[in-house]
Amino acid sequence: MLVDPVTDAAIVHTTTDSLGQFSLETRAGAFQIAAIRPGYQSVLSAPVTAQRGERFTVKIPISAVGDPLHQIAVVEHVKPDRVVPKSAIADMQASDAESFETRRVLGAGLHYVAKDFEKANAATLGEFLQGLPGLSVRNPSSTASIQTTRSAGMNTATSRSAVNAPCHMGWFMDGHRLDLPGRTDPITDGLGSMRLEDISALEVFRGLSEMPPEFAEPDLRCGAVAIWTRHR
Repeated sequence: MLVDPVTDAAIVHTTTDSLGQFSLETRAGAFQIAAIRPGYQSVLSAPVTAQRGERFTVKIPISAVGDPLHQIAVVEHVKPDRVVPKSAIADMQASDAESFETRRVLGAGLHYVAKDFEKANAATLGEFLQGLPGLSVRNPSSTASIQTTRSAGMNTATSRSAVNAPCHMGWFMDGHRLDLPGRTDPITDGLGSMRLEDISALEVFRGLSEMPPEFAEPDLRCGAVAIWTRHR
């Protein structure tokens, strides 16, 4: 069966034939592969991310006693011919647009493109971020003053004062990290004044639970902002 890695709920399941072969179809997104057989140890794969049209051939070991010697493995991964997502902007590199669309479909964090900037009553990045939920913006011209409120990803045992405490964010441009851990530098601090007309797409991750693997770093427990610039 395929399992949702967040809720542990079964997405779709089937039984194998006499040769142990099976076929499953599911929506694009992230899932885990689970194998269950009476009298054997059940096994669960690491999360696998798939896009529409991709096909995987997997090998699933099972064991009657103890854990299987090997993990569930993908032995073949067939991708469809690359098609730039419909929502991708022409002035964004194809590979970046494809990754952006994948994260947007998965639904973690906030995702914006040029049409969203046009609707906003803002001229700069800092001014745009002022209107987003889960952020505290004291000075839109300075990224040092832009922090998460840590409302995202906090557990129920966290005190009300801790939930409302501000939290540091990381800053990325075109996939590369700009900010220096534990330091404020003029280049990163000035990103708040960046013109929206120079930005192709924007991603805001407001806590550890929203951070995708592409941007997750040990010191960024409190989220990050990923800026994708226009490529003219």
